[in-house]
Amino acid sequence: MTSFGSTRPWQDQAAAIASGFLGDWLQARANPLAIDMQLRAAGQVLDPSHPELAAPRRTLVLLVHGLTELETIWDFPGRPGHNYGTELAEQLGATALCLRYNTGRAIHQNGEDLAGLIETLVSHWPVPVENLVLLGHSMGGLVIRSACHAATEQARGWTSLVDACVYLGSPHEGSWLARAAQGTAALMNRMPRDYLRVIGEVLDVRSAGIRNLSRGDILENAGPAPELLPNARHYAISGLLMQAPENTVNRLFGDALVQEESARGAHQSGWRLTDYACFPGVDHIRLTHHPEVARQLREWLQ
Repeated sequence: MTSFGSTRPWQDQAAAIASGFLGDWLQARANPLAIDMQLRAAGQVLDPSHPELAAPRRTLVLLVHGLTELETIWDFPGRPGHNYGTELAEQLGATALCLRYNTGRAIHQNGEDLAGLIETLVSHWPVPVENLVLLGHSMGGLVIRSACHAATEQARGWTSLVDACVYLGSPHEGSWLARAAQGTAALMNRMPRDYLRVIGEVLDVRSAGIRNLSRGDILENAGPAPELLPNARHYAISGLLMQAPENTVNRLFGDALVQEESARGAHQSGWRLTDYACFPGVDHIRLTHHPEVARQLREWLQ
């Protein structure tokens, strides 16, 4: 494994933010700020074709972060390196892994790359892999769904190993904020005054990943979303800004970025969730490291 400390934390975070907004543009120009997809274990980069770990387990728990984030978003406050993955690894006798990736790329591109990366990892894991548990926050949940679809289409063997997928605050039917940005840009671009059109052009500089979030797109071409992986359990979690579930703020804004109906895929065709949980008073970011969410995950995945 490669040492984690090759760059400073603020440099990593700056690259994550830049990639979220301009990741596809950065990648096309081979800009060093464009983040390469990589697996991490215990704070170190893991080579999927030659994974070196002290005690590899037969169950793998993989955490996939969301837009402009890093894998450190999962860490419990004041406890670096401790997250849902490490808690579940202890409970399940598993190895905890995190994914870092360029969130500005199209979701289907990241999904296809993740499908191939998991295939390589499973093929070279020191012991036979028996179970995969995949947890995705926000965009990360869509990337997981896209990876499962791509792997199914490519007849990759790892799909049969997936025990559970968990989607935390994932905009399966789009994010209201991404739609608002798209609508505002389109409106400004139609304005008669040049300075208003300039504002529209600035707003329109959105990465492919952000554009995908406006509708929850996980495929390259428009069309009905594929069904969830049939052999796995599927869980969805949403948050709400206010403690009172019926509060108008919750109905309009959900967890601040994703509305509750979108997080649970209320209008998805053929949507079959094993279970669903909503946490009033827990916002979008805190869904990644909240004790109540941790308890729910332990209950579901035990």
